[in-house]
Amino acid sequence: MPRGPKSTQIQDYIRSYVAPETPWDRIASGHPVSALTLRLLPLILVAATLPLVYFVPEMDKFAEFALVFLPAFTAMVNGPLATMAATMCVMAVISAGDEAAGLLPYPQSTWSDLPPVVAVGVLCTILAWVRTRTIIRLVRMTAVAETVQRAILPELPERIGGVNIAVAYRTHDGSPGLVGGDFYDVQETDAGIRAVVGDVQGHGLNTVHLMEALLGTFRERALDDPDLSTLSARLERRVRLHNRGRNEWEQSFATAALLEITPLHDTIRVVLCGHPAPLLVRGSAEPIAARPSPPLGLTDFGLQQPVIREAALMPGDVVIAFTDGLVEGRNEDGQSFPLVSMVNAHIASGVRDPGRLHRKLKSDFESGGYHRDDDLTILIIQVPGSKAR
Repeated sequence: MPRGPKSTQIQDYIRSYVAPETPWDRIASGHPVSALTLRLLPLILVAATLPLVYFVPEMDKFAEFALVFLPAFTAMVNGPLATMAATMCVMAVISAGDEAAGLLPYPQSTWSDLPPVVAVGVLCTILAWVRTRTIIRLVRMTAVAETVQRAILPELPERIGGVNIAVAYRTHDGSPGLVGGDFYDVQETDAGIRAVVGDVQGHGLNTVHLMEALLGTFRERALDDPDLSTLSARLERRVRLHNRGRNEWEQSFATAALLEITPLHDTIRVVLCGHPAPLLVRGSAEPIAARPSPPLGLTDFGLQQPVIREAALMPGDVVIAFTDGLVEGRNEDGQSFPLVSMVNAHIASGVRDPGRLHRKLKSDFESGGYHRDDDLTILIIQVPGSKAR
């Protein structure tokens, strides 16, 4: 993730665009408060049952079950040290029982009850140690995967070539925080600012390979290719090379939006390869509706070459490129995320700064309860010349 508070605020490489809503979702996602509650459950269980025995003797059976199973409950949600402490606590209570040391009127335990409790406690401690080691290994593997993600996908600075930038990237819910099929990059070249936002079909390892290959091709060729048509042809060739020797079920394709902002920041050029049109935001948001060509890897099914669409830029204009994971997010009523209307509302209220606009859209997505089944990427670029608010 971007380092430093300012960079984190601008880029906001978020783990989720939607906060967990239900208690089960919070538990499953490892929400800190839910995780702490789970860890304390064994202690809460014993604290709630044992004192009742002195006031309601009929509760003794429930209290005995809570006491005997305390090490097992602790091992399920805690580590070996906590499980060992729970075992020692149970041993102390049993040893102080009415028919053992006689220090407590309850439980009616004898010294012969102690060895089984010790054996179960030791077994639970070992199991807790094994489970903890497994979790640590998974956490390290996740950290490695996220490091790979940061190596493949760029951590963009807040300004490139004089334009302001904000970007957010999130994989689909099945692989939180890891590498997915979406890709993006922004390069400063002699031809101006060149950017790409794309989406590779699928979510598997083959998808990651093609995504990395397309990013490498863009970063290399964006510096030298004379125009976006040539650059899109390079990306098409990259997909064809990736698919060479694969059967029809193993082949992949990708959609992409290629953008070029001239050095004077007065013109934007767009080529769409089967990708949603980016938005040009001035007084309101309007799609830069370039004539679409087929996705990369499927140009044999097209009847024409990619067409470059040009549009004039004014100082302070905002360009928003995104993948379909954003606009296909749906709420409980089945309504898709209204990106254009949300952007227009924020622009009307004076929000044009990319970082702030992105945070507003994130809040809209979260508060509206929108869910998604695909990767999500949004890239916001603001042309200089007016004071961002």
